[in-house]
Amino acid sequence: MNPPDKHAYHGGRVVLAADNSPTLRAEFQMATSPTASDQPSLQANNGTLDLSVDLAPRNLYHLWLTNPVMVASGTFGYDGYGRGITPDMDLGRLGAVIPKTVTRLPRAGNPEPRWSPISYRQAIEDGECIFLNSIGLANPGIEGALEREAPGWSALNTTVLLSLSGETVAQFGEMAAMTRGISGFHGIELNLSCPNIEYGSLFAHNPALVANAVSAVREQTELPVLAKLAPNVPDVVPIAQAAANAGADALTISNTIPALQIDVQTRRPVLGAVTGGLSGPGLRPVAVAMVYRAAQAVDVPVIGVGGIFHGDHAVEFLLAGATAVQIGSANLADLRAPFRILDQLTSYMVERGISRVADLTGAVDTGARL
Repeated sequence: MNPPDKHAYHGGRVVLAADNSPTLRAEFQMATSPTASDQPSLQANNGTLDLSVDLAPRNLYHLWLTNPVMVASGTFGYDGYGRGITPDMDLGRLGAVIPKTVTRLPRAGNPEPRWSPISYRQAIEDGECIFLNSIGLANPGIEGALEREAPGWSALNTTVLLSLSGETVAQFGEMAAMTRGISGFHGIELNLSCPNIEYGSLFAHNPALVANAVSAVREQTELPVLAKLAPNVPDVVPIAQAAANAGADALTISNTIPALQIDVQTRRPVLGAVTGGLSGPGLRPVAVAMVYRAAQAVDVPVIGVGGIFHGDHAVEFLLAGATAVQIGSANLADLRAPFRILDQLTSYMVERGISRVADLTGAVDTGARL
């Protein structure tokens, strides 16, 4: 098993991580443990505002974020790798960013058009709730990503997670092994909404496949591991439990829902690949329900994602049981969306005298209505 990435970000600062020596391991653990001086210091009505969250409390090295607002994989900039992010966008204000998922070999992606509506920004202004995409995991492959993209991630001044997608259990383990000794990221998120070519089923549809994929990665790395699950399953609970029991430090819920939209004038699908994934406002209630169910069934943090366009949407996920949230489609309309959503979340807390964001997690009131 490899030691964590040599640069770990915590509480707005970078610390040197450990190699395999017990002394350096102990020093790294102390450096990444929460202390009062590390936490954000904003003033709420009742004192200091604590936005920090730990996404890997079971992991020796933890995964502390300065706040719970993350950028979802595939939406970090216009190309998924930060294109369009300008110097005035202080990524250090965000909890974490996740560049686009990488696969073992490069992929060209799906045929155009890949988006519907073509302009998410205009769609939001028009009040649309159906957002479809079919990118096809276009990416340079893990070798290209580690050689050309990862070296620049350390300069982003925020926590970065590497997103991996494999075609077999062995391939997940192989890619995790390839990350050893590579700096620039602080954890690994597994995109399990991909087909297993050995069994013809999506990993995220089968508890055993999920467990095997997570275990294969867990055997190759000590970095925090997040398992990103799919929404189109009869019951997310056994799949969430399988991931957690296999060693996932946190769960990301959820990916997009398979969807098809047809232009009745042309009789053609609106996407070049015919079907795609439903995201945006239409996904949010589904994802919130899944977060609620999973959070009650596992003892690891759950990260909510799906249709978050406003701080209130982030709060909704937190109340349902999420520890953190990822912003996806909103980035495709406005790259400043995560900063605005963070400000709105902060305002929600200040206005209500809530000093710790952790106090919102699972705080939904499901009691009888009067």
